Amino acid sequence: MEKKKTKRDVNTSIEHGDEFDLLLQYFHALIFSIAPVPVPDCASSEKAKEIAFTLTEIRHALSMASKGDFSFNIASKGFLAGTLKSLQANLHHLSWMAQRVADGDMQQKVYFMGALSDAFNSMLEHLSATLERLRQEEERWELAMLCSMDGLWEVNLNSEAPPYYSPRIFELLGFRPEEAPAVANWPKLFHPGDHEVLTLYRRFVSWNDPPLSFQIDHKLLCADGNYRWFLTRGMTLFDPAKKKPLRIIGVIADIQDRKEREEFFSYRATHDVLTNLPNRIMFDEHLRNGIAVAKRAGSYLAVVMVDLDNFKLINDTLGHQAGDNVLVEVAGRMHHNMRESDMTSRFGGDEFAMILAFGKNEWQAITKVLHRTMLALKKPILIDGEEVFTTASFGVSVYPDDGASAKILMMRADEAMYHAKALGRNACVFWKRGKQFTVTRFDTE
Repeated sequence: MEKKKTKRDVNTSIEHGDEFDLLLQYFHALIFSIAPVPVPDCASSEKAKEIAFTLTEIRHALSMASKGDFSFNIASKGFLAGTLKSLQANLHHLSWMAQRVADGDMQQKVYFMGALSDAFNSMLEHLSATLERLRQEEERWELAMLCSMDGLWEVNLNSEAPPYYSPRIFELLGFRPEEAPAVANWPKLFHPGDHEVLTLYRRFVSWNDPPLSFQIDHKLLCADGNYRWFLTRGMTLFDPAKKKPLRIIGVIADIQDRKEREEFFSYRATHDVLTNLPNRIMFDEHLRNGIAVAKRAGSYLAVVMVDLDNFKLINDTLGHQAGDNVLVEVAGRMHHNMRESDMTSRFGGDEFAMILAFGKNEWQAITKVLHRTMLALKKPILIDGEEVFTTASFGVSVYPDDGASAKILMMRADEAMYHAKALGRNACVFWKRGKQFTVTRFDTE
């Protein structure tokens, strides 16, 4: 038979039911509410207070753990509190091991957290392998830099830190590391006339439009006060996400010897080996340019063909070495009597040519040059203690009166020179239309 409830039992059940509802609401708030949750006043019994205290502890411990702090001391006992303590200890140990890895200790292993342990250990293995590859690459890079004759430099575009220079750069330029120039002082090392490298530098310092890559030959001022030729190659490294330039890295190589060889062969390609005068190739280019200038300026240009008289006799009687000495002396005298705007060239053998530029009212200046040159060539030349005498025949054509092209001017100057020889040599003949040559002899000072 069911026992009949008294009024006291009913009231107690109601009170306990209300307390249970409030505790349930408190538990719900502990789980889902972001704001701190106070312990309800309804927790009058020791058991209710213990439950509320344990739940509050667990909430606080979880809140701190979510921020990476596992130091909260859980005083409560039981399965839930014990499990949380174990989780705290494991996470704290995992955090400690991660810090050891961050400090460079790759020997850590985790065995107590199941799948998380496997993932951590796998990550560590991949990280160790990656670091080993990076270490090997760095060793190769350092060895390559030590063995290379090039110097490395690097500029960080997002930092005011000074540029990085490899030791080889200081060897190439002769500076000490403490004398390393800042980026702002680079132009002081450039050759004053090298506008190309200065333009490239300005693109760098603007930081807005650095070239993706570059290669340039230029001169740099070394510590000994001399300029040397260098080849600089480099590239700009960008942030792949923002497309923003981050760093500029480059290498420089000493190409002084190469440049000197290039200049030597370039000079030899355009100059006569024996006399060092410009050869036919350079003469033709200078003549074409001179005609273009004279055409624009409305000025004049004289082409003079010169041939030594009786030079074969010198070779036959004194030998080819004596003949070469005569040619060198003749070249020097002709060049000495030229103005800076003129050119003297040797075509080969005993054949020379001159280009003389002059204005409308400068005809006397040209005749003075020809006069001085002919008189200089008549003076004796001392060869092995013996005086050798020679003269020359000159043929002259003038742009634009005698022709508008280099070919015509040279042909007519040549005709005038042969006419001078036919007249008995040692004469200066000017070409005129209808081959009405004008003959001039400069026999006196």
